[in-house]
Amino acid sequence: NFAGTMNFVIFPMFFISPALYPLWKLEESGAWWLLKLAEWNPFTHAVEAMRYALVGQFTALSWSVVVGCSVVFFVLALWGYDPQRGWVKTKGGGG
Repeated sequence: NFAGTMNFVIFPMFFISPALYPLWKLEESGAWWLLKLAEWNPFTHAVEAMRYALVGQFTALSWSVVVGCSVVFFVLALWGYDPQRGWVKTKGGGG
């Protein structure tokens, strides 16, 4: 089941990101290992970019990580896509 696999990857990344608890709470509580893990999490930068955008501020680091990860994952998706198995199949080369 692909949904179970995705939940196995998405939920830990979501819980480590500051979507539920801000990063300063992790630092304040002394959870340094969790703070360092959260800094490497791409979800952290996506949440921080949205949070700053809502108050009209810009964070270059977060936006660069989000754009960089988006480009890398898009290129990997293009590289891994096989048109022979795609849902749009044409016969005879015509449309």
